[in-house]
Amino acid sequence: EEAKEGEGGRIPEGQGLKQRHLVRDRVMARTHTMLATWTAARLACSRAIGHSRCALHSSARTRGLSSSAAAAAAKASPVGGAGSDSALSLLGALDVRRMALICFRGPTDFEGKVKEIENKDLDWSKTIFHTHTNPIVAAMLKARFGQRPLWADSVVAEVCEAAASLPGRQFCADPAIKDFMVNECEFKNEHADGGFDDHLDFCAEFAARYFPGSSPNVLHLHSICGVGTNLFPMDFAKLPMLEGLLTGREFLHVQAFPAVQRLLFVSLLKALRAERKARGGLGALRGVAFTTYHGAKLSLEGGDFWEQLNYQLIHVLDFLPVQRWPSQRGDPTVRFFVQLHQLLREEGRLLADVRADRLAGVPGVGGAG
Repeated sequence: EEAKEGEGGRIPEGQGLKQRHLVRDRVMARTHTMLATWTAARLACSRAIGHSRCALHSSARTRGLSSSAAAAAAKASPVGGAGSDSALSLLGALDVRRMALICFRGPTDFEGKVKEIENKDLDWSKTIFHTHTNPIVAAMLKARFGQRPLWADSVVAEVCEAAASLPGRQFCADPAIKDFMVNECEFKNEHADGGFDDHLDFCAEFAARYFPGSSPNVLHLHSICGVGTNLFPMDFAKLPMLEGLLTGREFLHVQAFPAVQRLLFVSLLKALRAERKARGGLGALRGVAFTTYHGAKLSLEGGDFWEQLNYQLIHVLDFLPVQRWPSQRGDPTVRFFVQLHQLLREEGRLLADVRADRLAGVPGVGGAG
């Protein structure tokens, strides 16, 4: 039976960027030795793809919902501040994919219950890939990221039922921080379609719900000091202004986030896993020292280091596939999530309530272990 796009995308049940010098020596993250330029550049491209996947999924969604979703959402309180009746109030502000991540506290393989089709309404000129002139590469990128999901009614119903049992919106951006982001920064450089704002809101909402004792402001601002396409939403001359809006701990993690992410993808996660295997644990680990994108020398020690890794784990949730997990085990983002989740869990450092139980039946991934 063919899938139909009506009613907000229901389906029947059962169904590089041009090479550039992206990273200069002065902004390359490092621990004790400088990363090779080509390695960091490769990572920057990889992270660009990750953020673009997020943005294109966001721009691909339709705000209209299927009849079952609309009926469930109608029972919810209007989207408002923290404390709205239930998480159903977020439906619409967040799409079904992100709502599922929040409701189930982690990824799900929806194979047979979602179909990804070409998003013909996508304005490719508003994505970071618009400069691609190689027709083969452009076609590959469009095939991979220029899609939108059509959800089975059973998925929408399951998500709505779960959302109805959860509390309403938990994160509300500080007006002063929001004003700074809008008027002093250029986040639109990353995603002109607005999808990047949705990404920031999702990450902060997840942290507010499931990372107690740690500030969601960190994930709301995680890209302000640099994004994977080597764009910088904030002029670094404005760092003192940003610092004045945050606590010392928030400011430390916000500055560290881009560099730590790059390190993890290139070498740090691999080194941590190897060290753990060799020593039987990471109890002797004191922390990590590195240089940020803007040249500051920072260190994350003790609890700060593990807290940062939990922020990184929450962040990567937004880039994971919605189906066909067995065939995507080699995807760098999938591998990153599986390995980092396993490391944190086995070290007793999984501080955020990020779950992988809904992947238990996926060969080679089960339980993210």
